[in-house]
Amino acid sequence: KNDKWIASGRNAAIGTFVCITTAISCLGYLFVVSDFSINYVAEHSNRDLPLYFKLSAVWGGQEGSLLFWGWLLTIYTALVVIQNWRKHTAMMPYVTAILMGTSLFFTTMHLLVVNPFKQVVMARPDGALIPFVPADGAGLNPLLQYILMVIHPPIMYLGLVGFAVPFAFGMAAMLSRQLGDTWIRTTRRWTMVAWFFLGVAILLGGKWAYVELGW
Repeated sequence: KNDKWIASGRNAAIGTFVCITTAISCLGYLFVVSDFSINYVAEHSNRDLPLYFKLSAVWGGQEGSLLFWGWLLTIYTALVVIQNWRKHTAMMPYVTAILMGTSLFFTTMHLLVVNPFKQVVMARPDGALIPFVPADGAGLNPLLQYILMVIHPPIMYLGLVGFAVPFAFGMAAMLSRQLGDTWIRTTRRWTMVAWFFLGVAILLGGKWAYVELGW
């Protein structure tokens, strides 16, 4: 019920989108230029990897996939905030808080647990750790070097992350006691879009499993 706090939350949602977009753009650039001083790049790319596989290597491991997941969440959050800037005034502060709380989980993971920007280091004889740049990287997992795997994870994540929006509106409806059908009508398209992406992801994943694994 504090307009300044609500406005601050809206601005923070958009600011988080800008920051995470900057982070994942930097990670993509490091893959493109084959900067093997970064441990994540060295583990999931090499100099001979085609450009499209270098870009898909961004989400080829745990650190990058969590950053990519968190980035998509900030996109959805910014879109929701901008689309509903002057609508659903009772629910939107709760919607923003829930989506940003979810985003906080991912940003905490990025910073403290699975940071994709850690440098490669080696131990000197005295035990000290110093930066080290390998001549080449280990390359992308051969099972992921399939053209559909360039688009399958993003589509799957768009579906999974997309359901955060109806979840946030559902929780906001309960917290704000706006228990009519407004939140259902507001999130119907969001739900259908997320459902569509998940359906396409199942088909692409099935094709990948058939070609690469013989299932």
